[in-house]
Amino acid sequence: MEYNFPKLSDEERKQKLDIPAGKIHLVIDTDAKNEVDDQFAVSWALKSPDRFIVDAVYAAPFSHGCFTKLMPPGASLESAGGITLTTTPGDGMEASYQELLKLFELLGESTEGRVFRGSKEYISDIGGLIESEAANDLVKRAMSSDETIYVATIGAPTNIASALLMEPELVKKIVVIWLGAQPPYFRHGIEFNAMQDVKATQILFDSGVPLVLIPCMNVASMLTLSKPEVEQLLIGKSDIANYLAEIVLEALSDDASAANYMAAMMRHTYLAGQEDREDSYLFQFKTNQVAPSRIIWDISTIAFLKNPSWTLSKLEDSPVYEDDMSWGPKYDERHKIRVVNYCSRDPIFGDMIACLTK
Repeated sequence: MEYNFPKLSDEERKQKLDIPAGKIHLVIDTDAKNEVDDQFAVSWALKSPDRFIVDAVYAAPFSHGCFTKLMPPGASLESAGGITLTTTPGDGMEASYQELLKLFELLGESTEGRVFRGSKEYISDIGGLIESEAANDLVKRAMSSDETIYVATIGAPTNIASALLMEPELVKKIVVIWLGAQPPYFRHGIEFNAMQDVKATQILFDSGVPLVLIPCMNVASMLTLSKPEVEQLLIGKSDIANYLAEIVLEALSDDASAANYMAAMMRHTYLAGQEDREDSYLFQFKTNQVAPSRIIWDISTIAFLKNPSWTLSKLEDSPVYEDDMSWGPKYDERHKIRVVNYCSRDPIFGDMIACLTK
């Protein structure tokens, strides 16, 4: 697909991808009801007024149909547990919107002019931009601001890609920090946020918008929260901490059979190509005991923005995201993006827990 986006110089791009010290303006685009980690990310940002001016939060669409064709025999999201299945992206968006209202209420934050519904559909399904409250607000907000707007994107990037198509000049006004896909060395980017709306994902990589990519496996997946930590560090500490503890504990499972199914599912999806032995061999070895934890990986976007020293990153050529979700060949003329390669768990969780419980 051909786009007509303005081009930034290498120096302009590098400067925008170096996050400044001091307060920054932040917008969060989130599928807040899909999992439990979005709620942590939004709450942490709102509880960090010394660092963030949280201008707006957008409800992103989500649905789980994209997983069905990738499932191995015998594995399913239901058997893995901990996920509420959603059929249509519109249902997922509305559920996320309602969850955001709940979070703002728990935090004593006003929603007036700050929480917006996003798209009810995917660009991949429609074939072009999708107008929504979220996309319209981002265009209006960024284009009228004299300061850079940082957009933490922790869902399918439909709202952000639509805004870019609506107003290509956004490339000069925003920086997108996206949790999605897999490390480029995986050879594929099979991941929930990316594969729900492949066209929107391609727009992120092809538009030239200043982009920070935080891959999931081996990077954001470092950020796990265990049951004992939830019980000791969150319960009884504050209203928002109690709520976050509740949703994590509900999602945790010490069911060994669920762990076996989840391992098989991950081998065929997020970790495809990282194992060369067949399921028939690996299924001989069963998991009998589990010490449950939950990946809270969406907080990686807030961590990168709050303190870049907590995440190691490098400037790399923007990869090409193919229709089959593989990483395409590298091209010399591609612009640079910043790719996060590691998340330092202890300072990230230390700061987040302190903010949520104070």
